[in-house]
Amino acid sequence: MNEYLKPFTNLDKKMPLYVKLAGITYPDPTYRISRTDSKIAVVEYVTDGEGYISLGDETHHIGKDTVYFLPPNERHSYCADKDNPYTKIFMNVSGSLCEHLIHVYGLSGNYIFDGKGLKPVFEKIVATIQSDMSDNEMQFILQGLFAEIISRLSVELDKNKYSDEALKLKKYLDSNPHRLVSAKELSKTIFRSQDYCQKLFCREFGITPYAYQLEQKMQTAKSLLTDTNMPIGEIAKKIGYTDIHYFSNLFLKKCNCRPSDYRKNKR
Repeated sequence: MNEYLKPFTNLDKKMPLYVKLAGITYPDPTYRISRTDSKIAVVEYVTDGEGYISLGDETHHIGKDTVYFLPPNERHSYCADKDNPYTKIFMNVSGSLCEHLIHVYGLSGNYIFDGKGLKPVFEKIVATIQSDMSDNEMQFILQGLFAEIISRLSVELDKNKYSDEALKLKKYLDSNPHRLVSAKELSKTIFRSQDYCQKLFCREFGITPYAYQLEQKMQTAKSLLTDTNMPIGEIAKKIGYTDIHYFSNLFLKKCNCRPSDYRKNKR
């Protein structure tokens, strides 16, 4: 294979978000990747040429300005076109926070996107891995770029699935993870009644605004319990609960164990 690769082998692989490999694949008619049960998430941007990606039982043709995202724990299979092999920029990413981001942004399936607007972000990946920065510095920048890519892909995905009003409600909840947004406050974001907002959110996302907030808070708490040494009281405050006992009982109710036990079981 003809590639420029930047592996990260000397960093702490227990980090919640870890870019294992980034690079550029140059035209190579024999290029093919197949993983039966991948432990990494893959995001790639085709700058030129053509290729193919298999999603389930279907094979899709991909070309210039295509971005494809493949989540972990699934089969990954893609290859270059033999007559016009592609050039592409990619990142392989792992970690519990990686999976949490995928869950939060609704990218748990395999997706192919029109990636024209993402070209500058992927160009930053190239500039970073070809710089003289330390591996630690590169890692922090690449982690941020991955989070930006996931967020922007989610926006593209949502454009085709949900109404503008529903997306505004969800965006407002996502931008306030440190507290519980009231129904009254939420309704003001789209100048509609509380009842309308409740029904709209539930109809389009299959969950009430309160339950959605609670689910996101528990996912954040799980990540912090697993990947940091932050005291449980601080974790509770970070997601909007000043009473540690209330948080602990709520966590028990939603996750079937107390925060302290969850942390022990995950380490």
